Amino acid sequence: MNLKSIRTFFLFILFLINFSFAQVSIKPGEISYIEVQYNNILVAGEAYNINLKFTDAFGNPSNNFGLASKIKVVSNGLEISKSEIYPGDIKNGEIVITVKGKKTGFYSLAFFLDEKPLILKVLPLEALTSSMNFRVINNKAEIAVIESKDSYLPGYPYEIKISFFDREGNPVLEKSHINQTFLINANGGTKEVNINDFNGNVYKFDILPFVVEDFNIVVQDKSNKNILASKTIKPEIQTIGKIKVITPSETEAGKPFTLEIKVYDAQDRLIKVYDKIGADIKLKVNGSGRIIPDIIPKEAFVEGVAQIQAIYTKSETINIEPVILGLNTSIDVEKKAQKEEKKIVEQPKKEQELRSEKKSEQIPEEKEKKATTVKLKFLLELGIINKISLISAKEGNYTYKVYFSKRNLDYEVRNYERDILIEKENVGKLNFVEDKDHNIILNISLKDGYTAEASLLKDSKNTVEVKVMEK
Repeated sequence: MNLKSIRTFFLFILFLINFSFAQVSIKPGEISYIEVQYNNILVAGEAYNINLKFTDAFGNPSNNFGLASKIKVVSNGLEISKSEIYPGDIKNGEIVITVKGKKTGFYSLAFFLDEKPLILKVLPLEALTSSMNFRVINNKAEIAVIESKDSYLPGYPYEIKISFFDREGNPVLEKSHINQTFLINANGGTKEVNINDFNGNVYKFDILPFVVEDFNIVVQDKSNKNILASKTIKPEIQTIGKIKVITPSETEAGKPFTLEIKVYDAQDRLIKVYDKIGADIKLKVNGSGRIIPDIIPKEAFVEGVAQIQAIYTKSETINIEPVILGLNTSIDVEKKAQKEEKKIVEQPKKEQELRSEKKSEQIPEEKEKKATTVKLKFLLELGIINKISLISAKEGNYTYKVYFSKRNLDYEVRNYERDILIEKENVGKLNFVEDKDHNIILNISLKDGYTAEASLLKDSKNTVEVKVMEK
């Protein structure tokens, strides 16, 4: 092959190579869709990243919408990290934006290019829509509001009512995504409550405070001990309005009967903490005999009611008037018996009839009754005796309680027992012991036909006088 032929051959091969490797650069078309996959539930106050992929009509990644144009992101209430997107913000057709909702409710997000809405292709179903739709739900509880009353009535149920909110102020109604436990401290007690125990966002329960001072309600998150709310509750002051004395319609002289005393305030509500805020009550009678006991200590009241075993020494009709010691005026009295004169002790009908029939007959003088006195003197080193009260009187057995003030616990009271003699006849026994509160329990046991009465001897300090007599 000559030189000319060789040159012609190489030119032909070069022509074929250039013709076979001709290149064409294909750019993506204009943006037609935004591919997105997202969770449509947002928790209030939390930010979420959403990946947006811009494509042309054939699914090619694209940022082709002109340097002079921009994509507007429009929301009806959500916070978004970008409200405008430019071509340079998009890398390989993709961009990440952040959304956050604060208030619970329904929201949407839409995209516009030159005022025209862009179509969203929502994966994985590739559903076409013009907007992304969200529901914002509440976050965990970080705020509590104590809606209970500012004051309580001691001894009566008090409702504690607490509402819970997240940090954005939304009521905590959705709970499936939350696991929280709270400690509610009130009046010295602690209640552990799970968020699923709420009715809506409100939790309510009752306590029964018998205190007469301020107490706090404190709400804590158990996991981190954060205090969500605190409130001071004050006691309602009850002023004494009246005292009711409830008795049987009739009884016998010297025979124990139940005396029930109730103290009410000016609004006719039972004062259930009278033992804490009240004073001793003296029972005044208009007869010639004595009522035993005649002093009811405030400590005898349990939830506003005192039940006392009492006796009266004479057979006559009497009225009882309760007077609060330390007050100048007596309190209105209401008795259980609704008779006109409100009697508590009535002479038996047969006895009344018998006396009526024998008015003209001479009544013989009563025989002098046998009696004796036992004096119990306690050392001053023990403390000063404050008062003595009858606890019970039943079938010849009488129990008194001797109260000390400023009791010296370095000295103990030894158990004591002795016989009671009247004219060399043994009519009973007397003993006393120290109780757990370091007061003295005095017990008197007598034969039938005898009664006893114990009192603090006024003329001699720390001396208890026990009188025993025939009925």
